[in-house]
Amino acid sequence: MWQKRYSNRELDFREDIPNYSDEQLKEVLKLRDHYQPEAAQLAIQEALKRGIIHSEQDLFSEEYRCEEIQFSLFPKIRKDRNRIKIRKSIARSLVICSVLPVVYGLVEMKTGKSWEGAGILLFGLLWLFCSAQLIKVFHMLFIRCLMAGTILGTMYIFYRLTSSKTYIFMDFFLVLVLAGLIFYGLLFMLKNARE
Repeated sequence: MWQKRYSNRELDFREDIPNYSDEQLKEVLKLRDHYQPEAAQLAIQEALKRGIIHSEQDLFSEEYRCEEIQFSLFPKIRKDRNRIKIRKSIARSLVICSVLPVVYGLVEMKTGKSWEGAGILLFGLLWLFCSAQLIKVFHMLFIRCLMAGTILGTMYIFYRLTSSKTYIFMDFFLVLVLAGLIFYGLLFMLKNARE
């Protein structure tokens, strides 16, 4: 939609808004303060023409009261298309994260720690599989597996860091930040699951 952002194609909303469904027009009317003034006015005129509202005074009713966009840790994505795009984007980031355990597992196997390396490699491949599946379709099983994997991976890294007997704050901090970002992405997908 044509929220407060300007593009090179300033007149596109003049072609798009008349083609909106009644429900889409009602949504624009509710969020009209967050649109370009010209687009909001065109939506009002289109709603008047279709009989959705009878006068601009109807915009003061409870149904069309402007909704405030409030801060939320997990904002709701209303459009299915945008929800799918964001899910795929987060899942691609998780696929990239799977490279770390895969490479580390191979390195461990090469240095003679074959069982530990094989376990890490298997973990990375399972992570890769679950992340790749999330790109295709949302399923709770994959989210739960990735959450469990994040917890297990974090515990393993903390074990390795503490067993080295050298406690460097930045090492622990980076692990917590990365695990936190992964958890946030997974929780964001959960909160925006289709209702």
